[in-house]
Amino acid sequence: MSATLAALPLGCKGTVGSAGGSDGSGSSTGNGGSGTVAPNAIPQASRIPRLNHEQYDNTIQDLFNAPQLTPSNSLPPEAVGSMDDRAWTGYKDSAAALAKTAISTPAIHDFILPCTPSGDGAACASQFITSFGARVFRRPLTSAEQTRFETLYAKRAETTATGSFDEGIELLLEGFLQSPSFLSRAELSTERVGDNIRLNGYELASRLSYALWDSMPDQALFDAAAKDELSTEEQIRAQALRMLKEPRAHDMVRTFHERYLRMEGTEGARWTDFVRDETLFPAFKSETIPYLKEETLRYVDYIVFEKQAGFQGLLTDNTAFVNNLTAPLYGLDGTAYGTELTQATLDPTQRSGLFTRVGFLASHAQVVRTSPILRGALIQKYVLCRKIGSPPAGAEMTPLPEITPDIVTTRQRVTVQTSPDECNFCHSVINPTGFPFEHYNAVGSWQDMDTGKPVDSTGTALFGEREVAYQGPVDFSKALGDAPEAQSCYAKNWVEFAFGRRAEGIDLKIIDTLAKKMQSPDYKILDLLVDIVVTDTFKSRAPEAP
Repeated sequence: MSATLAALPLGCKGTVGSAGGSDGSGSSTGNGGSGTVAPNAIPQASRIPRLNHEQYDNTIQDLFNAPQLTPSNSLPPEAVGSMDDRAWTGYKDSAAALAKTAISTPAIHDFILPCTPSGDGAACASQFITSFGARVFRRPLTSAEQTRFETLYAKRAETTATGSFDEGIELLLEGFLQSPSFLSRAELSTERVGDNIRLNGYELASRLSYALWDSMPDQALFDAAAKDELSTEEQIRAQALRMLKEPRAHDMVRTFHERYLRMEGTEGARWTDFVRDETLFPAFKSETIPYLKEETLRYVDYIVFEKQAGFQGLLTDNTAFVNNLTAPLYGLDGTAYGTELTQATLDPTQRSGLFTRVGFLASHAQVVRTSPILRGALIQKYVLCRKIGSPPAGAEMTPLPEITPDIVTTRQRVTVQTSPDECNFCHSVINPTGFPFEHYNAVGSWQDMDTGKPVDSTGTALFGEREVAYQGPVDFSKALGDAPEAQSCYAKNWVEFAFGRRAEGIDLKIIDTLAKKMQSPDYKILDLLVDIVVTDTFKSRAPEAP
């Protein structure tokens, strides 16, 4: 079966590309790329990428040792590209508010100040500029920067109400927090090694910390950078292993899988804002919805950090985390559980891995029935990295054909609805990766019958260019976990997440290498993360285009 088809003009028209192509969301390919980057070249990327909102919050929290602060709530929506007036105004206002908060909150005030002021406070202010400046800029200040901020402090009498020491520090904080050196992770090194630019120790420390923690470096990383102890693979590997033991690594893995599963952005509402018919599904209550996303992420955290499993384990383990609301959806006795999510073992003949959790299944369904289209599309687009065009406007709201004596189950009705050539063009690829989940109803509970007819969850799906037969959801999950196409897609997503750019050029070789390693059942997801950050590509950037 050809995997690359041309667009058709009518009805359900769309495009389906080969696995590894663009996912349709602007991210890059794992196997194909744009074709504009030489195979051995590091792709061009911004040397001054702006902190995203999550990084902005995390960095502020670490700078102030104040996990309660979420200043991005006051910023305009995230955007890429040059800073516009709206964003700049937001950052300036946020800097002013944060500076005021820091000075008026004793715990933050004491945390950031390295000394007790005396006299005009200039000596202590200078120490603060040196110590806080190195943390906020993620590198030591230059002499010119040190002088500029000391001059700013000296002018406090002209620019603040009373010219007090604290007002001077507030003025400095405001200046630091609206500086491009804080708002962007600038990589300014120019030392050419071979065809690329090798990052200096501080730039590499920032890459490591934002890749593995999504936040600024800690003191150990700063110290390593100062001592030039981030120059070898062994040194970077040791730091990465240390960092992955920190709680912040759990947050990073959670953030990655929120993106992998499309829990955020335009598709994120599927996980948090949906309605199911509670008269048809009495085991489901609307107050269950927040737990569906949380249970899925708890499962991921367990697989990655507690079980230290690989991709196959992520897609095949039958552990769950349930409470009194979610347990009935898994066929468990809800009265045996409280409100807290508690580890449980599910029936291994019914549940196997990430995509048999009720979170994915319930959020990718309709009010009263399953949705093999929604479930299958997510698998093809984001788990197998196949390019699939957007559906026609209103397609999701189109009712299925009426039930007839010969067309009864959801699978049968979806098959009839999408059988015209202009629909089958895409749905011959999408539907077979959704049909294995037909044993799970609209709230993710197991069902043997659909509208009085036995469920058929067998079939043959397209994994890349291969046709893969399956005998139900457990068999399908194992096949997906073992599939080189899914492993490559997962590695591609991690490479893009860690590098903060499209995967192209030499990235594709890295992805191929990682995907081959993932075929071993002993290769952990944590191994994957370490192997990404020790690559030469991670330690370098592309030179500027001539």
